[in-house]
Amino acid sequence: MSKKSGTLRIVTIMMIITFAGKALGLLRDAMVGSFFGTDSIEGTAFNIASVLPRVFMDVIFASAIAASFIPAFNEVLEKQGREKAFKLAHNFISVIMTVSVIVTIGLTIFASPIVNLIYGNTAIEFLSARLPEFAGPIANFLIGSRESAEALELGAELLQIMLFIIVLSCLAFSLTGVLQSLGEFNAPAAMGFVSNVVILFYIFFFLDYYGVIGLCIAFVAGWLAQLLIQIPFLIRSKFKYRFRIDLRDEGLKRIGLLMLPVMVSTWVTPINLMVNGMAAMSDYYGRQSFNATNFAYNLYAVLGGVLVLSVTNVIFPRLSVQAANVDHEAFGENISQTIRGLFFLLIPMSIGLVALSEPIVRLFYERGQWTPLSTRLTSSALVYFSLGMCGFGLQSVLARGFYAFQEGKVPMMTSIMAIITNLLLSYILVGVMGVGGPALASSISISLAALVMLWLMSKKVEGILNIRLCVDLMKMLVIGLILFGVAVSARDYLFASLNDNTIGRILVIAVPTIMGVIVYIGLSMIIRLPEAMTTLGILKKYLRRG
Repeated sequence: MSKKSGTLRIVTIMMIITFAGKALGLLRDAMVGSFFGTDSIEGTAFNIASVLPRVFMDVIFASAIAASFIPAFNEVLEKQGREKAFKLAHNFISVIMTVSVIVTIGLTIFASPIVNLIYGNTAIEFLSARLPEFAGPIANFLIGSRESAEALELGAELLQIMLFIIVLSCLAFSLTGVLQSLGEFNAPAAMGFVSNVVILFYIFFFLDYYGVIGLCIAFVAGWLAQLLIQIPFLIRSKFKYRFRIDLRDEGLKRIGLLMLPVMVSTWVTPINLMVNGMAAMSDYYGRQSFNATNFAYNLYAVLGGVLVLSVTNVIFPRLSVQAANVDHEAFGENISQTIRGLFFLLIPMSIGLVALSEPIVRLFYERGQWTPLSTRLTSSALVYFSLGMCGFGLQSVLARGFYAFQEGKVPMMTSIMAIITNLLLSYILVGVMGVGGPALASSISISLAALVMLWLMSKKVEGILNIRLCVDLMKMLVIGLILFGVAVSARDYLFASLNDNTIGRILVIAVPTIMGVIVYIGLSMIIRLPEAMTTLGILKKYLRRG
């Protein structure tokens, strides 16, 4: 099997496993959305409590641990052997566990002030002093609503429960870094599947009895399951954890020097999401726009994250080895091929989401307490989040590239730039576009950061940018626009022809999607895009094998 085919096989398996977990995640969010809707105190409190542990700490520790630990672990593994690498892992896990416990205790004590700082009166006072023209609508919503005060209070209580996710996520992602460095990708990819099975079990059988508090406990239990599922694979790899703290360890020092800028660089996603939610609160629909923004982002992250995470998780250990061996030619070729492959898939995915955002939201969410207004608000935010999917993919790949060189300054600075851009544009665009404005601001900011990173990476490593790559990307975009026209025409025809039931809703999505895929793949083969021809060759080979 060739190297390219082997990599594609690993990515495909990871995508299947990850997609199964993400599909359950979609079902989980759909059940939560239908139970709470976008205008309930419990739903608002849950979204408030979710951002810090589920999104903020999840993203930060996932990226920071992977990006700082994996390169150092691989370097020691390559140059000093498995025993030394395992000692570094024991040291790192012990330190990160100790720090996460201290952070969790501190945040638990100050949960209520934190919630009020971000979403309550403290945030209003801050905005009033600096952005007086935008603070009024938010103040009227938060201060003038007794329900909002109750949502903030309940949100602080729920946050205290969900903060336990911080410790579990630190340990889970640390073990993931060990397994991926040792070539084991399936167990880490299955983490989301196991977690969502636990949460869905609670939703189906206990949500009516124990409500939103039990839901938060179920999320904690889901993270515990993500940690436990990796233990058998670690035992098989002869990795036996021992508590060990040695702050003088050179490998640990290198991890620490890289980890801080990596953590700062990963703030872009969670901080942007919080800013987008706060800006959405100033929209006419207030709380409903805030909740719609969160549901739209979850849907976008699930649909786009499957591919991006699968690819970056596979290539990152390889990039780390190439960087450690100073093999810049192979490194540049690896990055360039990854960008091509990602864009070949992300362009039609992004355009398809724009075309089918409303039918997708209606299918997944519109039942129970979820209203047509909730669908309209969420689909509007989803459209504009989707425009940033290629930027998100490009930024993720390039960030891994810089981390492989154990350089965190560029991702950190571009992330700060993205956060500032999103902050300014969110409050400008929400007044013009409503709930879609903050989502568009997020897409613009992440895409701008990705382009700056691409320019800087191309100066560092030759062979990433070339004329053929740019021409082929433009071809993909043109074919994607043709796909958009086909999908929209089929969507509108079916929407007018079919009944609004489950089968009708599925067909309104499935038929345009199938037609769009046929058009996109067909035209890609006609103009002989390399990615299409590679895929065709692999399919032919496996079909011949039966």
